[in-house]
Amino acid sequence: EPANAAYDKETDSIKDSVRGIDFNVALAQSIYDEAEEGETVSVPLTVTEPEITSEELEEVLFRDVLAEKSTSMSSSSSNRITNISLAAAAINGTVLNPGETFSFNGTVGQRTTAKGYKEAGAYVSGESVNQVGGGICQVSSTIYYCVLHADLEVVDRRNHMFSVSYLPLGMDAT
Repeated sequence: EPANAAYDKETDSIKDSVRGIDFNVALAQSIYDEAEEGETVSVPLTVTEPEITSEELEEVLFRDVLAEKSTSMSSSSSNRITNISLAAAAINGTVLNPGETFSFNGTVGQRTTAKGYKEAGAYVSGESVNQVGGGICQVSSTIYYCVLHADLEVVDRRNHMFSVSYLPLGMDAT
């Protein structure tokens, strides 16, 4: 069967495309049955090219920047900067193949002191409190901003109760 080339996240490489090859078994048997002993026979093959070859995928893989945004951490505490850096590092290098959905929480995981996260300001139930992992919403909000500008589908998003200073109103994602 033909198979399209695809990006393999496990090996960080392109999985090669495969040409499909098929033949009519009854026709092949008939050609074989009619052949003289020792005669070379040819069986007609049907070759089906994949829709995306390895060469084509290599040309376009990671070619385009869909969106980019930077947000300021100039007024952030060192704990908040640590949390933002850890969350960004957890996401860095994430690749989504067609049809896959990105999950911020699924990618970043639990924010714990064991992972190096520190207490910093966070909005919880309408209040600003110190919380382990506080500030990582700046990462999720910056990604959300880019997703909107890249015209990607948003499956689930929650906004903060209060506006944030690092993005325009309505562009945040907690």
